[in-house]
Amino acid sequence: MRLFTKLISGGDIAAFFFFSWVIMRLWNHILVWHLGLLKPLTYLQAAGLWFLIILLFAWVGIGANRGFFIWRRKKHDWDEVGEKIETKIKDGFSRWVGADSDMDWNNLGQKIEEKIKHKIRDWAKEE
Repeated sequence: MRLFTKLISGGDIAAFFFFSWVIMRLWNHILVWHLGLLKPLTYLQAAGLWFLIILLFAWVGIGANRGFFIWRRKKHDWDEVGEKIETKIKDGFSRWVGADSDMDWNNLGQKIEEKIKHKIRDWAKEE
């Protein structure tokens, strides 16, 4: 029911008819005129196809939900986000080479290089 009320509300109904037209134009240009694979779609057929796509994605749960738009509106401290990502990457590499996560990046890079060389030597010995 939420889908139908959302579809009929203000700008969504205009977007529905616009995207129906876009689907019709794309279908007719690409699949009919350029590739010659299928018959052309009428506007009502394109609207029906668009409606079925909306139903499929709404029931499967793939679609833009409100959480995404709320997340975009939030003000983030991007330096803090970058530091969190950097620590996660550093922790992952540190676990992989068996080192402390407090290790300097240069020393960690040397450990990673040694680990990769060791893995390549082991791989070469097996063959």
